[in-house]
Amino acid sequence: MTGFNPRLFDSLVEFERHSFWFVNRARLLTSLIARYFPAAQDMLEIGCGTGSVLLALRERFPTLRLSGSELHPQGLAYARKRLGDEVLLLQMDARRIPATGQFDVIGAFDVIEHIPEDEDVLSEIQTALRPGGGAIIAVPQHPNLWSPADDAAFHQRRYARGELEQKLHKAGFEVLHSTSFNTFLLPLMILSRRQMIWKERKGARLDPLSEFRMKDWLNRTLSVILGAEVHLTEAGVKWPVGGSRVVVARRL
Repeated sequence: MTGFNPRLFDSLVEFERHSFWFVNRARLLTSLIARYFPAAQDMLEIGCGTGSVLLALRERFPTLRLSGSELHPQGLAYARKRLGDEVLLLQMDARRIPATGQFDVIGAFDVIEHIPEDEDVLSEIQTALRPGGGAIIAVPQHPNLWSPADDAAFHQRRYARGELEQKLHKAGFEVLHSTSFNTFLLPLMILSRRQMIWKERKGARLDPLSEFRMKDWLNRTLSVILGAEVHLTEAGVKWPVGGSRVVVARRL
């Protein structure tokens, strides 16, 4: 149960196939790699879960050598089914990466907020990158958005604006790009989180994946809205507020 409830993988793998959140987040992440690290030859994703982002990366960058790590073997089992033998998968604690100067790019997408020693993870990422290599980190943002959903997800923190950038600088990185994500849907997120707090006070049992359970028409509508935000982000717009923060950095 460290960092994440592995029992959730069974449901999570289904949501990742079509959910407005997972589909558009993968699109944003792959576009950032294409923009900032077009010459990358190999990449490691830390905390790859069931392999949904790795699948999107393989589809967009068929020649990129991909590796994925995950603490929980249940997630790796799903990732292997999705990815076959073309992607190297390993069980690994992100606080101890067994590599030095090995990768052009390392990604951690909604991972380090689960780990108390997030600065140790960033230092390990820096060591595992080749000189000039890049990191892409996505985290939940705004501590005042903390809700029972964060407790259920085993989050250690939500990041204040500028906090992740400061920690990356401390670990030996130069920040190339930083923006909020999930800006257009932030009002709905705030409303959803307040409802969770109200229900918890009433003694209701929280479903950690409740925000992904919705009618198909609503999921399609939210996907159009978030997709428009991704399109604008790809065009160079940087958002000051949002449910998440995405930072691109280069090892010094």
